[in-house]
Amino acid sequence: MSTNQTTTNDEEEEEIVTCSELLEQIDDEEAELDRERALYGNCDTDTCTYSQGYVQRQALFVCMTCYNNGNGQLAGICAACAFHCHSNHEINELYTRRFFRCDCGNSKLSHQPCKLYPNKDPTNTANKYDDNFRGLYCTCKRPYPDKESPTADDSMIQCMICEDWFHSQHLGVPLPMEENEADQLDMICQACIMKYPFLIHYDESRTITSPPVENNAAASNSPACLLISNNSNDSKELHTIFLRDGWRKRLCCCVQCRKLYDDSNLTVVFNDDDAIQEYEKQALAKSENLDADKILTDSLQKLDHVKKLEVLHGINEFKKSLSDFLRDKANGDGILTANDVTTFFAELQEKRKEQKRTIFVPPDNCKS
Repeated sequence: MSTNQTTTNDEEEEEIVTCSELLEQIDDEEAELDRERALYGNCDTDTCTYSQGYVQRQALFVCMTCYNNGNGQLAGICAACAFHCHSNHEINELYTRRFFRCDCGNSKLSHQPCKLYPNKDPTNTANKYDDNFRGLYCTCKRPYPDKESPTADDSMIQCMICEDWFHSQHLGVPLPMEENEADQLDMICQACIMKYPFLIHYDESRTITSPPVENNAAASNSPACLLISNNSNDSKELHTIFLRDGWRKRLCCCVQCRKLYDDSNLTVVFNDDDAIQEYEKQALAKSENLDADKILTDSLQKLDHVKKLEVLHGINEFKKSLSDFLRDKANGDGILTANDVTTFFAELQEKRKEQKRTIFVPPDNCKS
């Protein structure tokens, strides 16, 4: 084979990406960053949450290394303990759980002492555990991510009552028609509906079935029961249901239903403060304190005047160079190759070297 043929084949095999694909990747990364901010924004990664008791809602983790190497007892740990006490272990993220107290270092994980809060009670008797703490999810009882999954899409949805995670194909019902909005809906799994069958009448998979209850309550001190009005067909099949934004305000608030919620231990779940959206909203607000610009500002304050100017100049130069580079590509064929990116950074590095050779920078010990 000739050298020209080899070169041609290498060019054909070079991985390329369009500018639009690059922007899409950036958007995906930003969305993932927002998800992490929504999860971890409420977390103090240096303080164990044990002293707070059974936290109303917190990010929770399972150490699979300790589970597999210990006595197989189910245990959950807070974000700080996952970071400090189990940093070199295999950690599973359960997203958030309600009313859970950190187990790190207690009798369930006695072989792994807690570095942050060593004096804990032997057990947390009010904690609730399920198969998620074994690394198994859904009705299929498979791990996540599932390396043996026959499909590439193994995205999961959390039941807002039992808090287990389910594959969409194992819910027993199709996702709502607006599939792109499915992640904005709350879901109650079939097992929970069978445990609390009255909830089937609140299914909003297709339409919103009733007005907000505050309107009914304002009209009378003893509002009519919305469940009775929706019970025209008591033979409804018990299946997974979806609830749209603001569904808690559409729950019946009559005396009988309030007692039903209390007897079913669902009053807390139906409280607005329990909503995962509320947790994420608070987390995002707190995470603003970790904003990259603020971190940069704090870091710059620790530098002397000369070095501060160097850093700021370098950042601005990089932004301008990258903007010019992407604009030129977009005005051309709109295609980026791995070689394009390598060349861009190589030229940028060479430009900086040239500047260092031609621009005098005072030494660190230079006095004004």
